[in-house]
Amino acid sequence: MVGYRDVYIFLVSFTVLVSVSGEEPGKYDTRLADVVIVVLSQPNPYHADKGRQLQIDLMEQMIDIPKDNKPAVYLTHKKWPIIGAWTIFPLLEKWQQNFPLAKWIFFCEDETRIHLKELEKFIQKFDPTKDWFIGHALVDKEPTIIHHFTSPDKLTFPDFAAGVFLSFPLINKMVSRWPDDNFRADFAIDPKHELASYILLDDVKLTHAPELCLTGDKPNCVTYIKQKFPDCGAPVADDDLFVAVKTCEKFHSDRVPIVLETWAQETSNIEFYSEKEDRSIPTIDLGIPNTERGHCGKTMAIMKRVVTTPELMKKQWLLIADDDTIINLPRLRHLLSCYDPNSHVALGERYGYQVSKGYGYDYITGGGGMVFSMPVVQRLVDECHCSSNDSPDNMIIGMCLRSFDIPITHVPYLHRARPDDYSEGYLSRHIPVSFHKHWNCDPIKIYNMLKSYDLKPQKPKQDSTSQSCHNHEEL
Repeated sequence: MVGYRDVYIFLVSFTVLVSVSGEEPGKYDTRLADVVIVVLSQPNPYHADKGRQLQIDLMEQMIDIPKDNKPAVYLTHKKWPIIGAWTIFPLLEKWQQNFPLAKWIFFCEDETRIHLKELEKFIQKFDPTKDWFIGHALVDKEPTIIHHFTSPDKLTFPDFAAGVFLSFPLINKMVSRWPDDNFRADFAIDPKHELASYILLDDVKLTHAPELCLTGDKPNCVTYIKQKFPDCGAPVADDDLFVAVKTCEKFHSDRVPIVLETWAQETSNIEFYSEKEDRSIPTIDLGIPNTERGHCGKTMAIMKRVVTTPELMKKQWLLIADDDTIINLPRLRHLLSCYDPNSHVALGERYGYQVSKGYGYDYITGGGGMVFSMPVVQRLVDECHCSSNDSPDNMIIGMCLRSFDIPITHVPYLHRARPDDYSEGYLSRHIPVSFHKHWNCDPIKIYNMLKSYDLKPQKPKQDSTSQSCHNHEEL
């Protein structure tokens, strides 16, 4: 029986053979000046600084490069602060208009590191007058909801953190038919898969480039990913993170015991919210009836409780999780040390509604966990309202944050699906914080897997005046 790992190796190896046989090394007279480097950056100070660090690293490499051969480098949150830039689609026309003489767009993430001299040698292998879509190929283990159950043998897609090359003839074709009524663009869920799906409509498949590396700076790497997990110092204290778990009566004896057995033991600041009080857990009834979907009423009631309860108001962060979220709370507290709790921070796995078309709004997909700084929680309680109890909470919050001009900060460590719903290559390049779903998987096993990753132990941050530092199924 052929496994999904074997399928992955075959597909990637086949793609490599096709690309190598089609081009000759160093054949084309392409220079660094013909390449525009675009960093998919974010406005949050931590991520903006990572983007600047990448810029600085590239500028240092350019010291030894002739002035007329330096590539242009842009951060998207500075150059194109537009809705949905992270999906690539709203940038295509901008690139076409802004860079009429360029031959290539190379885009990457703020964690990417680039060897410019290797990049120049690499790109000289490909004819820039042809349609090229080049990246490090990923393939699904199995059909998955996050990719609309596309068959894995139909499509490989690139990891943006390893970097992606688009030739301008291909960009021009993409712009000429965008937006396309034949392409589903209402929800943006996984931009790398959606971009590959759209390009495939032009009968252009991803060319796999192992030189665009996922893990480690190896010989012949044009790019590599700098870190598997942020290290911003000591994690925030347990008392500074309040955890709210949404549940309902029918899952009191099913999902909740798993939470209690696993990650609930990692904190002393957790409450369970249901439509029925159950002292054995215990659960809290906020007076909101259970709904089969949406849960906006329950989520906003949780937030109101937080900002009106004196002991909870003192917390720095609020995590709202589902009763089938599987999460590592010490690692989340480690991640939160990179962000300022006194500013407006909304953190999680980012999805978008209509953002590929340059409008709409981003939102945090709830299954992997939604994290908010207390200033954001207060603003939402004061000014955000549900149209009904069963309105989709994450999307309503996304719309409100958009109206407040508070950006969603995306992190690749929180996941709204199971490990099997993500490609092995993608998961290999970072250390996860959470997954979602008990369906067709062993949640205890996933929790133990999350615990198996080793981070350097840190002591919790301490305040000078106290023991703690106060410094369902949506698309």
